[in-house]
Amino acid sequence: MRLAVWPHAPARALGDVLAGVVTEVVEVAPYEAATALLEGRADLALVPTLAVLRDPDAFSVAGGVAFAGERCPTARLVVGSSLDELKTVAFDPRQAQEVLLSSIVLREHFGAQPSVTPVDPALGLADLLGRFNAVLTGDVRDVPEGAVVLDPGQEWLDLTLRPFVWGLLAAPAGRLTPAQVRALAEAARAAEPPPEAFDADGALVYQYTLDGYASDGLEEFARHLFYHGALADVPTVPFVGTGEPAGDATDEENDG
Repeated sequence: MRLAVWPHAPARALGDVLAGVVTEVVEVAPYEAATALLEGRADLALVPTLAVLRDPDAFSVAGGVAFAGERCPTARLVVGSSLDELKTVAFDPRQAQEVLLSSIVLREHFGAQPSVTPVDPALGLADLLGRFNAVLTGDVRDVPEGAVVLDPGQEWLDLTLRPFVWGLLAAPAGRLTPAQVRALAEAARAAEPPPEAFDADGALVYQYTLDGYASDGLEEFARHLFYHGALADVPTVPFVGTGEPAGDATDEENDG
């Protein structure tokens, strides 16, 4: 199986975690992952959770395997004003999941309800902060003095006490078998956390399963999207289980 992962170190490490089950690893940007599946450029892909929740009928999702964590691997929210004056946020239109998550935590954690505006990602941070109160960006090398940098993943953790599920391991609908899921889930649970799963202080901040509170974090995100009007209902994630009997420790999802 050819696996498509994201070109961000913690997400890229999923390829190492599943080594021996997947035969080839390629990299695609998160926003390209679903298209890579549909075009046959990958058999499996790490697909942003939002994309699966928006179109669950398009995917089969490996039960028990995910990319979740307490930090956002792709973006930070750089705030140039005080949080109580935050009215406008600029964002890269390719970061749909990150901007929705940021909007949720700003509203629920800080009481802010800014308008969000897609902008050309080539524009510089300083220029954008001259026009908007905040910018969601993947490049924080030139943050102006006095600006506040928020991590959407950390803010979500503070709000919900749950890690955020950044991506689910998916195939096109109908193309994932319980035997394949069993192998993937066993590999994910057996693997030692890779170095990329730790932060600079040595704390483990990413995981590659839905164990612990990650499954709750997924459910929380779906409920928040429905509550805030981003989804018409709370969808059922199209998990494919391992085919093991119900209650087996290796099968937390349905039998698919």
